[in-house]
Amino acid sequence: MYWLVKQDKQKYVWGISIVTILAVIAIYVSQKASKNAIENYKQHQIDAREQEADNIK
Repeated sequence: MYWLVKQDKQKYVWGISIVTILAVIAIYVSQKASKNAIENYKQHQIDAREQEADNIK
């Protein structure tokens, strides 16, 4: 993204700022989604163990 903005001959500060803000937002959303996926996976493992224990009894 920065490469594209850097190719601009006039080097608009707004373009660089917007790209930076979008990149920060994308990183934040990605981290949040990854955290939720890990929590869901851990909960799924707990649920599977409980279900397996119930099936054994």
